[in-house]
Amino acid sequence: MSNREKCIAILDSFTEIQLANIATLLQAAKDAIVEATDDAFCNALYEDYKSDPDKGQAVSLEDAAKALGVSL
Repeated sequence: MSNREKCIAILDSFTEIQLANIATLLQAAKDAIVEATDDAFCNALYEDYKSDPDKGQAVSLEDAAKALGVSL
């Protein structure tokens, strides 16, 4: 029996009121996972920034536009 099948079997044993509470708990768990993933991504960007030898160097608007392929 797969984990999904086990979960469905367990869910089938709950009342509707209990299912509402379970749904709230599951949504909170999912939100926490998404937030942790976002935090990890942001932390990785920050670590890249901290190790960038060019950090703090000013870039002109024209150079930034050129690097992004944008015409001013």
